[in-house]
Amino acid sequence: MRSMVALRVLTIALFAPYLLVQALAAPNDFRVISGKLLEPARLNPDTAVAVVKSDEGPVYYADLRAVSRIPTVERGAAVTLVGFEGARSDQIAAQVIYPPEAVSEPTDVPLARSQRIHGRIESLAGALLVVRVADGKAVTLVLRGVSAKIRGLLQRGDVVTVFGRPAETDFVVTGIIQGQDLTR
Repeated sequence: MRSMVALRVLTIALFAPYLLVQALAAPNDFRVISGKLLEPARLNPDTAVAVVKSDEGPVYYADLRAVSRIPTVERGAAVTLVGFEGARSDQIAAQVIYPPEAVSEPTDVPLARSQRIHGRIESLAGALLVVRVADGKAVTLVLRGVSAKIRGLLQRGDVVTVFGRPAETDFVVTGIIQGQDLTR
């Protein structure tokens, strides 16, 4: 009986850290934050720090020193920050800033916001990628603008997060991150 209890305690102790990892964010974890620019009044290439209120509500402080191309946008504009979580959960070391899309359509047509698709690669043929998402649906994506070298790194079964926006006939991919699968 004692050995059975000891085995259960040992099993829980071994697997508990892996169960908690996905629920917790930590410094240097990859982050994508979409929201509105609060500060400065005008974001430009000389800006080192920005304050963004995310679409989910929290306010984030972004270190922009590693961003090579900082777009010029006004306070209140929609921006998406891609980077790594800082020492505090409200800090991000931004690597890329995506400005709002240029409006070339009539104002009564809503603009498509950047979306994120997370799943496992089911198939990859040239620039055509099929990702199986958590609810079991297969999503077909066209990797326009993703180099053949990057596509060559992707394999069937890889866990990926794909960033982009829907277009008229397909999904325009603007970025792809190959994740680590802790279940393999």
